Amino acid sequence: MPAVITVEFLAERGPGVVWRIGRELLHRGLTEMSGCRDVRMWPALPGERPSSWLLLETQEVEALFELPTAELAEWLDATYRITSAETEMDALDWDGFLLELTGDPETPGE
Repeated sequence: MPAVITVEFLAERGPGVVWRIGRELLHRGLTEMSGCRDVRMWPALPGERPSSWLLLETQEVEALFELPTAELAEWLDATYRITSAETEMDALDWDGFLLELTGDPETPGE
């Protein structure tokens, strides 16, 4: 699913953790505050090397990562060339998603 970036953090000791982060959240976070609650990203103060902060939070723990802006922007641009923001949701089965979300049984006669 192009709209979601899957990131796996491997721990030296203990199990790894998988986070799914919206591609748009990352893209916007390069230049402005983006996200809310458990995933937020914003640009760092100007310095030698432009970077952004990515904050991941749960009730138990939080992690703050400094990401290099140029490299992340280049990678995100490459993903948008493969699947544009306008078409990233085209492959979703919206009817199936809504049925699953609402828990409605199948329509009689189908």
